[in-house]
Amino acid sequence: MSKDTLIINKRHELPLVKRVLWDIVTIALWLGWLYLWKPVFIIFYKIVTLDASFKVISAAIFDEINAVPFENAIFMLIATPLVLFVLSRLNRHMAATTHLLYTPSEYARYFQLQDAVVEECVASQFVTVHHDEQGRITYLENKIVL
Repeated sequence: MSKDTLIINKRHELPLVKRVLWDIVTIALWLGWLYLWKPVFIIFYKIVTLDASFKVISAAIFDEINAVPFENAIFMLIATPLVLFVLSRLNRHMAATTHLLYTPSEYARYFQLQDAVVEECVASQFVTVHHDEQGRITYLENKIVL
């Protein structure tokens, strides 16, 4: 068992078209979110640069408050969660390989820990994991003793 077998990263197994589609949708949603913040960015820029008097800045603030029409804001507020929900339902790709399920004794052997300690910590609700500079688990400390 090598180090990288415990890390789950199956994105590379998705078809290229699906990966590109998810990336495009993610970018589009981020751009929509930034578009809704555009009036705030404009006001902030005017305040930071101090290129206008107080009256001009306050007038700009009140003018920019309604820069995004109410209908557009409501549409984005409703459409964004709906798009995310639909996308979460569509992502049903099954990887070509199945995920390995390890037993506590296999984890103990891999990290060179005692089986009893790992078994005890699996059943615990509060565990502190100590590790070395390379990220390898060196010691498990069960905080709740039953």
